[in-house]
Amino acid sequence: MENSNTELARFCISKVGVPYVMGTQGKILTKDLYNWLVKHNPGKWFTLARRLKVKKWIGREATDCHGLIEWFVREQSGQKYDTTADGAFLAAQEKGEIKTIPEQPGICVRYKGHVGIYIGGGYVVEARGFDYGVCITRLSARPWTHWYRHNRIKYTDPALPAPEPMQINGVTDRYSVVWLQLALNRQIKAGYIQGTMLTVDGVYGSKTAKMVAEYWRKRGWSKEAEIWSVGKGTVKALQKT
Repeated sequence: MENSNTELARFCISKVGVPYVMGTQGKILTKDLYNWLVKHNPGKWFTLARRLKVKKWIGREATDCHGLIEWFVREQSGQKYDTTADGAFLAAQEKGEIKTIPEQPGICVRYKGHVGIYIGGGYVVEARGFDYGVCITRLSARPWTHWYRHNRIKYTDPALPAPEPMQINGVTDRYSVVWLQLALNRQIKAGYIQGTMLTVDGVYGSKTAKMVAEYWRKRGWSKEAEIWSVGKGTVKALQKT
């Protein structure tokens, strides 16, 4: 795994569904770690109701918001890294108000006490909180105030790379489907195909299949019977636009 902005975005997309537990960074939640967190976490995050649910997550990976980035750094470099969401923002050299966010995956978005990772096309992956876990959200639907380039990440790539292998369907990894949905949304936004913008969630459902069919019709490809699987030709064509 390389240290790059797109690898950060890919990594975070792959962690959608991981539970949110304050003070964790992607390691397996053990009984000992749970007991330590309850004892040492500041504030009143570990309420009785939450403790009962968190106990059920023992044996699973868990993370909090900046822990998602720390998890990537640890997996990528083998180095321990621990700071707060606000600390990472203060340390960043490149930052600005959210209205000026660059269209580059891996950019961090934040409001006080929280951070998410922009993946492009108006979408963010964030360890949102106890009730949500790691999820994909619309940039415009959340109260982000600033963006920044994280000082532990190399920002070298302008866009998410096409998935490998170039075969996308209902059983491929979430990153591949997210890539396809973002690519189709660019076609819709540009007016090349007609339809409602897709909700980017990494699930290859009927709406995604319908937009695949629209794209193929526009290209003059008669593949309506195959809309539940996208191959190399479609990926390469979408990659160019």
